[in-house]
Amino acid sequence: MMLRVLLLITSGLLTACAGYQPVSQQPAPVERSEPDTVNTPALVGPPPPSSGQSVPRASTPSSPSPESPRDTVPATASSTLLASVDAAIAAGDLERAAAVSERALRISPRDAIIWYRLADVRYRQQQYADARGLARRALSYAGSDALLRQQISDFIEQLNRL
Repeated sequence: MMLRVLLLITSGLLTACAGYQPVSQQPAPVERSEPDTVNTPALVGPPPPSSGQSVPRASTPSSPSPESPRDTVPATASSTLLASVDAAIAAGDLERAAAVSERALRISPRDAIIWYRLADVRYRQQQYADARGLARRALSYAGSDALLRQQISDFIEQLNRL
């Protein structure tokens, strides 16, 4: 028993005396750069329907458009995917638009615009109950963005009339 206590004290003293002195190494280089930007209007809501669209729709809610689009938007993964959603909707491929929207949600699960866009796709697919639930989720993530909150509220109101 006494031997164990003596070994414990000795090992504690040796550990306290030993200090770590790193070899003089240079820190890893840090590269600083600005994010890539693309010259597109800010993505706020579903795009306006194209004139050649063949998707049957019951009274369409007004498509939101940004009142003051920024000149450049950082090219993020989710903004790139939202552009793909717009292209799929314009081509009439709503299944692809829904799949790309869901992929964007896996990247940015708290992005109200993505939830809103998916709600619009479900609306276009005439899946009104799903669209209503997704729009409510979008509203919960909209935060203090008054314009987006109003657009989503109008969309939900339109869905409730169906």
